[in-house]
Amino acid sequence: MLTLGIYSKEQYVNLGQERRTLGARVAYNLLRTGDNPSPEEIRIFEDICITLHTSNGTFRTTFRERFKQVDAITLRWIQEFFHPGFPLRVEDRAVSSGLTSAEWWQCLSPAFPALQFEASDLLVELLEVPVGGETYIIEPNGKPLQYIRPPFVTSLSYPESWRNPLLRWVSSRAEKKFARLPKPPAECRPIPCIHPEARVLQRRNPNFRFVVRSVFERTPDSCEVLRTMNILNRAYFSPEQLAEAASAIFDSVAPGGIWIVGRTLEEDLSNHVSILRRQDEGWEILERIGNGSEMEEVALRAPART
Repeated sequence: MLTLGIYSKEQYVNLGQERRTLGARVAYNLLRTGDNPSPEEIRIFEDICITLHTSNGTFRTTFRERFKQVDAITLRWIQEFFHPGFPLRVEDRAVSSGLTSAEWWQCLSPAFPALQFEASDLLVELLEVPVGGETYIIEPNGKPLQYIRPPFVTSLSYPESWRNPLLRWVSSRAEKKFARLPKPPAECRPIPCIHPEARVLQRRNPNFRFVVRSVFERTPDSCEVLRTMNILNRAYFSPEQLAEAASAIFDSVAPGGIWIVGRTLEEDLSNHVSILRRQDEGWEILERIGNGSEMEEVALRAPART
């Protein structure tokens, strides 16, 4: 039964630590939590996020205190250039569930009471599409991720293993049925992909907000501090795309503002980050954490294009 999928919270809780090995066989509608989520609901959300596989091939892996060291060092540099009463504007892009954004807010807000904080990602929710006794989980762009028909939960974003021909057949059949459904679906329910704690923070504090935004989007002079962690690297984008992103970031940061860019290595979970300050014609390197970011060279030669 366990190899066919997990479609209820009771199953998920009873499975224990093995649940992290099932990946897309855990129903994504279990990401839903109440307005005042319990510790168990939060644990379930975090566990599912670790293995959530989007249609573009990326995972939404994150964990608590992932950027604790980065946050502390960044705060020191921000305080170097901006006084406590300054209405600091911060953008945190490609934030996955936003858990690390909520933690960064907790680090910055005591030092800057007038802080305006925007967390963003391209995927802030999934959609649940019920069709009779079946359910499809899709992205807002219409791409299907998952098919649920108890006891089956199968992936539609990548092929099921040849070792399980039954699930491959169920998945193939579901893909064909989905292709015949109306576009967009007649009925769907949102499944928030924002961490429950970030959602509570957004609801309680109007100065913290979550929006849909791309790392390639220009928001001219919209912020003093902008962070892009674990998104701008050669594994995801071409050199031309990275240069375009660097130019977009330059245009989005106000003169004298700061850009934090880097990645977390999977082998030892160490952070390698460059902290840059915007000058009139380019970036100044303030500090490197670890080995710095591979984006540093790209940033230093990428022109701004307002």
